[in-house]
Amino acid sequence: MRNWLVPFHRDLSIPVARRVDAPGFQGWSDKEGMLFAQPPADLLAQVVAVRLHLDDCGPEDGPLRVIPGSHRLEDAGLAPDAPAASRAAEVACQAGPGALLVMRPLLLHASSKATGQSRRRVLHFVFGPGQLPHGLQWHHDGLTRCS
Repeated sequence: MRNWLVPFHRDLSIPVARRVDAPGFQGWSDKEGMLFAQPPADLLAQVVAVRLHLDDCGPEDGPLRVIPGSHRLEDAGLAPDAPAASRAAEVACQAGPGALLVMRPLLLHASSKATGQSRRRVLHFVFGPGQLPHGLQWHHDGLTRCS
């Protein structure tokens, strides 16, 4: 079981089927055989992440911590860190098994190392516009696209 500290950050990459030389797309990377790219902030603003908790996630289980409203900042696609003043407003997102947490990937979020015994398993789904620009396509990994 993996258990690590993740500092405040924004999720700036999306999974794509193949590399296309597209304006505004940068930061291409391969993560465990899947290709990712960093799209322009206006596309990221259309993306929603849904986290389905399989296990209890209480205070000692390293719950996701967020800074509410930080995805709306003018520089949301660019600023990687939480300003010190904003961190005072952070909220821990505790959840029970079967709970859904819906968030914008540009929301500043972090998690701590778990100190409890819970497994803290989460399924993470990413939803975005049906069509990507410039001939790019989502990486579906065998999933069927819903229109």
